[in-house]
Amino acid sequence: MKTSWYFLCCLATLVPLSAAAQPLESLRDGIAILVLSPDGSDPNVAARIERDLRNMYDGQATADAKVSKTIGIETRFDVGNLSKGTLSKARRHFNRAQRAIEKKDFSEAKDQLFRAKRFYVRAVPYSSEPALLREIFYYTFLTSQAIGKPKEAMEAYCTYVALERAMAGSAGPLEQFEPLADRCGESEAAGTAELRIKSNVDGAHVFVDGRRVGVVGRKVPFVAPFISAGPHFVEVRKIGYVRWGTLVSLKNGASKTERARLKSARGNVLNSDLQPLQDVTPSGSERSSDDYVNDLLFRMSEQYGVKRLLVGYLETKGRKFGLTLLTFDGDNLGRFESSFNQNGDAHRPALTRYWKQMFGKTLDPADAQPILARFAPTVFKVE
Repeated sequence: MKTSWYFLCCLATLVPLSAAAQPLESLRDGIAILVLSPDGSDPNVAARIERDLRNMYDGQATADAKVSKTIGIETRFDVGNLSKGTLSKARRHFNRAQRAIEKKDFSEAKDQLFRAKRFYVRAVPYSSEPALLREIFYYTFLTSQAIGKPKEAMEAYCTYVALERAMAGSAGPLEQFEPLADRCGESEAAGTAELRIKSNVDGAHVFVDGRRVGVVGRKVPFVAPFISAGPHFVEVRKIGYVRWGTLVSLKNGASKTERARLKSARGNVLNSDLQPLQDVTPSGSERSSDDYVNDLLFRMSEQYGVKRLLVGYLETKGRKFGLTLLTFDGDNLGRFESSFNQNGDAHRPALTRYWKQMFGKTLDPADAQPILARFAPTVFKVE
């Protein structure tokens, strides 16, 4: 048996929580963040604001005890899509492949491994078992080696290593490490590739290998021009929609486009989880009272199973956007309001002011962006 390594689970699946009231001690100690545009304001801008807020909280949570770690709630809308049937089929075909290898029937083993991978990919993103996928890739390498196809075996090995590194969060392409450069420098899993994501909905979030990397809309594609080649988990999420996800295989120097097709959540789930928040009028002459909003956010934090909740509302005000941020910590309601121009990242100074109001410190959202080293080109020194 090969050496076992410790890897992060990049596609953790959360079980939907009951809408019934929960004791405070049972709620997760984090903050759920969502930014809505109920008046039809640009949902892609709302998603960028939500992304920046999540990054600000996650980036500061480890250094400041007053700052909460974010908790994603998108998986609440996966009702009806949590079946693990396809994952069970993947495991069944993998077991058959192992038995075929024991009998030295490598042709049958190769066929069963192909089927195992196919069913595994079908289960993404609703169910996952990283250890199983690693074994599928590793035994594909062993089977090609046993058949006597060294080139195919080496390609399978390099793809397997690329998968391992992507799941562990390692940065950069394979060939930046000398031992791997010797073995995999010429493989399709070496080098970098371009990943493009298109979506049928606006204001969705893109995740690669479990990490939030950008925003995508109908006319706003997500582009990662220098992502490491090899296999990657890709997800697109938006509140109110069932997640979309797949396993993509990127080839060195090539560009690949994936089209995410998100489906609306079931009506009862959408109405109970999102509609009460959509109906709030946070500003203007019909501004909702703090008592009403406080009670609503208390009930929604219980429903989402979190101790803290931050809900943002983006509105169009003439040639500007108006932003209201409501922060609830279980007892107190905080309200922040600002306006900004409708261009680029004009919302970021407003978020800096919000952070100052909340925590008494200055934080530029641009400084809170995660360092996505594995999505940047690798530069080699040339003697």
